[in-house]
Amino acid sequence: MTNVKRYFQKHPCDDAYYRSMASRPLPKNKTSRFRGVQQNRDTKKPFRVAFSFNRQRYYVGAYADEIEAARAYNEAVLRVIGDQAILNEIPEQ
Repeated sequence: MTNVKRYFQKHPCDDAYYRSMASRPLPKNKTSRFRGVQQNRDTKKPFRVAFSFNRQRYYVGAYADEIEAARAYNEAVLRVIGDQAILNEIPEQ
């Protein structure tokens, strides 16, 4: 009976793991200056947006502009995670 109870319990590191990983500084060898935006060498559009939450991978899409990709990341993370999401700070032009 304990296995069934353990199966339905929320994994203890889901929210805490997201907060700890998201608050870490970005690595120095990154391909973009924004969180969740990576360089995409496979398609014609140079930037793709993807993130992980609760052990699931979310792919948002491919974009031609890095700032457009960062805005798409912010919208997707707010939709999936909610108010606790850590967003990109996009400079105003």
